[in-house]
Amino acid sequence: MSILEGPLVFVDIETTGMSYTRGRVIEVAAIRVEADKVVRSFSSLVDPETELPPFITELTGIKDCDLAGAPAFHDIADELSEIMEGAVFVAHNVRFDYGFLKHEFRRAGRQFNPKLLCTVKLSKALYPTTRGHKLQDLIDRCGIRVAARHRAYDDAEAMWQFIQHAKLHFPAPLIDEAIKRQLKSPSLPKNLDAEILKNLPEVPGIYIFEDEKGRPLYIGKSVNIRKRVLSHFSADHHYASEFKLSQQVCHIRTEATGGELEALLLESRLVKDMQPLYNRQLRRRQKLTLARQVLDSRGFITINLEDVSEINPDTISEVLGAYSTKSKARQFIGDIIRDFRLCPQLMGLEKGRGACFSYQLKRCGGACCGQETPGVYNSRLLAAFEDRRLQDWPFKSPVMIAEKTDADGFSSIIVDQWCVIASVRQQPECEPVVSLQDKMFDLDTYKILRSFLVSKAHKLNIQPVTLDWVKDMAMA
Repeated sequence: MSILEGPLVFVDIETTGMSYTRGRVIEVAAIRVEADKVVRSFSSLVDPETELPPFITELTGIKDCDLAGAPAFHDIADELSEIMEGAVFVAHNVRFDYGFLKHEFRRAGRQFNPKLLCTVKLSKALYPTTRGHKLQDLIDRCGIRVAARHRAYDDAEAMWQFIQHAKLHFPAPLIDEAIKRQLKSPSLPKNLDAEILKNLPEVPGIYIFEDEKGRPLYIGKSVNIRKRVLSHFSADHHYASEFKLSQQVCHIRTEATGGELEALLLESRLVKDMQPLYNRQLRRRQKLTLARQVLDSRGFITINLEDVSEINPDTISEVLGAYSTKSKARQFIGDIIRDFRLCPQLMGLEKGRGACFSYQLKRCGGACCGQETPGVYNSRLLAAFEDRRLQDWPFKSPVMIAEKTDADGFSSIIVDQWCVIASVRQQPECEPVVSLQDKMFDLDTYKILRSFLVSKAHKLNIQPVTLDWVKDMAMA
């Protein structure tokens, strides 16, 4: 039996906005069709229990006064659930209507998980060379008569007429095949070609979600790109950010890596370079302030606050702490001066010579005026920074880190002083290709590398290399 012969329910809603977590349904209509006949219909305004935005009134013609006295969603949930029972849920941009109704039913204490059929996708499948698949495009193309656009019942009726029109102009097997492809993967974004998802690699790497103009929306990483990408679209009705993201994704770019570590590092770098909209944590280019230790002429450790871009990566062992702003660095230094009786002059917070003001108040141990030796003072200062201090590079030279070696070749990275300085790609029976990178310290890279070396070193193949070898291979 054709899928179109089974129970279908054509649904349309009007809402207070685009976000189902903040917005509410103000009108809902459902038309149930069985064996090509309308067997039941439902339409009702819904009290959203909040005021309508003016643009919604302008779009739909629905006013606050129209909703006064209308039932709340929980009042119609039973009847609406009954008309949809066991039917395929059909809507134009089905993820939007389904997302709102799923949350409305959840607020009413009900589960709602029907099979989904999107008339946008069906239109694209039937008219692959035609531009424009909005509901108004379908109405114009198929000559559908609609009394009131942007009202729930009339729009639901328009979708039913589109299906009837399609059945007259396309072979039933073609329509059924297009619908079956949807029902196998009901949650795919409306603007994303299914072929893109079909061709996603099942390997470690990064993926980039792009909008219709090719702008990056989100960059992620995984040990299995295909599995992780699909998980985004299966979760979009539970998280508002996933829902908004899925509505905009038009293309996906991927780049395979040698393993999880390389994927993490590449994701961190690309997010900073490309600044995608939905990467909230990594996308900020942190202008970190580093607290660097410098010995004065007497052998005391003094503190210089420097921007991370000014730090020579080869002197990273001199860095005692990293801070998001200079003011936070000063605040921390002020705290340890008080708690460890350190000298504000040597810590860079007070100018002058001789005894500092804190020494006169008996809050400084006297390093500034010869009352403490460098050894005693420096030990106390280093103890104060113990939890903040960056770890020394654990190797005597740069190292090449590989996560996978197989018949298809391998990829790896070369790291020195916590900085990725090159990437290496090698195909079977070929010389390795080395691509150099600028040697720059990055706190996220440091954290990723350190975490891996502490917890997952057994998964890594680590080999020492020389800088001369790296340069020679890059020039080869």
